[in-house]
Amino acid sequence: MGTLAAPLLSYYANLFTSQYRTNSPKSIQAWFSACMQPIADINACAATLNTAYELGTAVGVQLDKLGQILGQSRIMPFQPSDSVSPILDDTTYTKLLLAKVGINTWKGKIPLLYPLWQLIFPGGQIIVQDNQNMTATITLNGSFTSIEKDLIGNGLIVPRPEGVLYNYVFGTDLPYFGADLNNGYIAGADLGHTT
Repeated sequence: MGTLAAPLLSYYANLFTSQYRTNSPKSIQAWFSACMQPIADINACAATLNTAYELGTAVGVQLDKLGQILGQSRIMPFQPSDSVSPILDDTTYTKLLLAKVGINTWKGKIPLLYPLWQLIFPGGQIIVQDNQNMTATITLNGSFTSIEKDLIGNGLIVPRPEGVLYNYVFGTDLPYFGADLNNGYIAGADLGHTT
């Protein structure tokens, strides 16, 4: 049967009676293989498409195609700091595309930012403080490359309501020092950091 390894096709090939089971190139099994092999190849190719074009596994031109669909180019419209190329590598571009999906689907509620942030920067932390004057202070903790900081600063990562100004603060250590609260973001004496 050659490369016809799909269980369903093998099942049907085995339904031929013994009188047709020969190794002759003119047998009905050879005809069946010749007709069904293209279908098996198409199925094998189709089975790889989901993985090839999934944001967690796509690379190179596959990411570029996803970027076209999402409306986000790999080439940044600004010159990044530290002489970094404005053409994003696959890892950074994947984070940007995840952020673009988040921006496109965000419902405008602050609590929905936290799971999105964990998806883009696993282990990183975000604190959103609504200043009640059409501004918000966004404190970000974690390890960021200079291009990631540039993407964040240019409003390409964190979803933002129309007309609200974000002020970004990049921290390194959590929790921050504070009173009357003890969680992963704010803690009291001997636990909280001031910078």
